[in-house]
Amino acid sequence: MKEIITKFIKGMIVGVAALTAGAGTFAIVLGIYDRCMEIIANPFKNFKENLKYIWPILLGILFSAACCANLVTYLLNEYNAFTRCAFLGIIIGGIPTLFKVANKKGFKKSYLISTLVALIITIICTAIANNTKAGEIVTYLSPIELIIYGAIYAWGAVMPGMTTIHILIYMGVLGPILSGFTSLNLGVIIPFGIGYIALALTTAGMITYLFKRFYGITYYAIIGFSLTSLVMFIPKFNNITEGIIGVIIATIFFVAMLGITKLDKKAEETKEGVTNEGENC
Repeated sequence: MKEIITKFIKGMIVGVAALTAGAGTFAIVLGIYDRCMEIIANPFKNFKENLKYIWPILLGILFSAACCANLVTYLLNEYNAFTRCAFLGIIIGGIPTLFKVANKKGFKKSYLISTLVALIITIICTAIANNTKAGEIVTYLSPIELIIYGAIYAWGAVMPGMTTIHILIYMGVLGPILSGFTSLNLGVIIPFGIGYIALALTTAGMITYLFKRFYGITYYAIIGFSLTSLVMFIPKFNNITEGIIGVIIATIFFVAMLGITKLDKKAEETKEGVTNEGENC
């Protein structure tokens, strides 16, 4: 039961992250990314075991996304700087885990090239997005458009460090999409979901392959994407008082993220210890 609750909470964190900073990086930090990608790439392989693993995570993601969509939108609109600080703290708190996971199979200086390439790609994409004018407020999206935006949004989940939700914001389509989900509008949910699932299924296998063949290079590229996302989330403050409050908020979420990763590490070590004892018996 404790394991189910832990996975549900992790799913909730990923669900909230999906609405802002991108789910992939948080999934890695929480230790569920690799397994989830393998399940998505081969959903019918060891189906019962995979379903047992992933259903609490999916439930947590759906629950938090449904409950927090309006709240996150409100916080970003009314308390943008403080909300950004919270996510900055979470991302920074997860960076040590990213490096630890990336170096699990050793480190080579050549890995840093992939980090540099990822930084350059993200900077270019961000510059393009920042220079793109959203135009008039979008009130209607066709099913084809929703499928395309669903695929764009999914890229931020399957590729850690990519904050594709900002693309939807710049294009002026995030509002009607979130409204469609919070009002349970199937005309929005179904085509958007089709695009999301289609991209996730077609790219999960490729990403899983990259992790198996080029583990260090792939992870250091993810670190590059994640470091760039830090810059994107640096807020602007109106005065010193706001800055101090922002630092406090970032620190609180930084410590909380470190605590979550440490608890997860202890849980994994305990699980491995129990498994080894069982095998020795």
